[in-house]
Amino acid sequence: MLRVTIFLTSLALLATSALADEIIDEARLGPGLSLTVYNQDLAVIKERRLMELGRGRDVLKFAKVAARIIPQTVQFSSLTDPGKTKVLEQNYEFDLVSADKLLDKYIDKPIRIITRDGRMTEGTLLSYDSTQLVLADGDGGPIQLLPRPNNIRDIQFGSLPEGFLTKPTLVWLVESQKAGEHLIKVAYQSRGFSWRADYTALIAEDEKSMTLAGWVTITNKSGASYRDAGLKLMAGDVHIVKEERRLGRISGPEGRERASKSARGFEEKAFAEYHLYTLGKTTTLRDNQVKQIELFPIVEEVPVHKKYLYRGGNDVGVYLEVKNTKQNNLGMPLPAGKVRVYQTDIDRAREFIGDDSIDHTPKDEPVKVRIGRAFDLAAQRTRMDHKRPSDRVEIQTWQIKLRNHKDVPIEMEVQEFLRTGVNWKVTDFSDEFTKKDYRTIVFKKEMPANSEWIINYTVRYWW
Repeated sequence: MLRVTIFLTSLALLATSALADEIIDEARLGPGLSLTVYNQDLAVIKERRLMELGRGRDVLKFAKVAARIIPQTVQFSSLTDPGKTKVLEQNYEFDLVSADKLLDKYIDKPIRIITRDGRMTEGTLLSYDSTQLVLADGDGGPIQLLPRPNNIRDIQFGSLPEGFLTKPTLVWLVESQKAGEHLIKVAYQSRGFSWRADYTALIAEDEKSMTLAGWVTITNKSGASYRDAGLKLMAGDVHIVKEERRLGRISGPEGRERASKSARGFEEKAFAEYHLYTLGKTTTLRDNQVKQIELFPIVEEVPVHKKYLYRGGNDVGVYLEVKNTKQNNLGMPLPAGKVRVYQTDIDRAREFIGDDSIDHTPKDEPVKVRIGRAFDLAAQRTRMDHKRPSDRVEIQTWQIKLRNHKDVPIEMEVQEFLRTGVNWKVTDFSDEFTKKDYRTIVFKKEMPANSEWIINYTVRYWW
């Protein structure tokens, strides 16, 4: 028992020491801002600000936070005096000033009206609605009705009423034993953020290699701007319990800013069950903005394999496959996103030939991109025979015709999906096949130029 107590005490001392070291390191950094953006409408914001605190209890206002902040996630600490500074109460104030709210606060108070033609009217505001203002002369004069639409140029108030804010603000009741300037650290989660990867692939003329560029597209609709912030992107699906209710939603037109290619890109590393991409410089994310930053430098001479896949119907899909390995000049976890594929034509112009979305792809795993339907390949699938020898047995015979009208050979793959929920066995077949899973068989063949491939097979079902 004594050994266990000593061990646990040692762990606690180590944890306390590690926390103290972390606080000292952050305090040395001084003021700063960083964001970790997730794929799932979420970001974690961490900010350090210098703020004045009085000794004892004091009210501290932390303005310019995200309008879509999740208040219950807020964490507060003083890096200047962490052991003796604590929060007694926290409020999130988001009742922001607006024209109608100001008018409501000024009922029975004097205001000044300037109309479109430059006339000025002063009086006590009695009431208002969307169409007019009702004013009374302060000296007992007549009541005036002033139309609002296309008539009033300016409404002047004496001062901003107490309790009104121009920006979302965290308000704390803080108790501190040290008066003066504190380096305050605040961390919180906010909705309104997302990011995705965007890839551009340029296929060589021989269709055996490609040049690949990767960018990340970050969207900020959180209701706040973040200037000169450190940026991290978390790739992976973090489990989040969805709330039924959200705080105010910010909407508006999207801006767009594309970073210079000379800027330092992202450095990737594994983190827990996810992958973390850290930008090698600070950046600015403005509210209602879409920003693009280079994910990795352009990679050339990436081997690519082109193949054709038939899965029923009359069309044959065209696919590009790349192995995400160091040998192929890649070998890094690729976050989910869209791949846009281009190819150079005979005029040396780059033409768009298709795009596809990919999931998060670990290193050493293949990346498959469907770029469209093959124009010079024809396919036809026909059921040639159907028998029911008994109530629990069914036999089907299928024929698949594939025609290659290209002047070059191609690699063709055919996937046939069999019935589920019953037993099955392929009893007769014209070509060798492999069983991909419990319901899929696969035929593969290299078809010569201007050739035809006919597949016949019979499957027996029973239950």
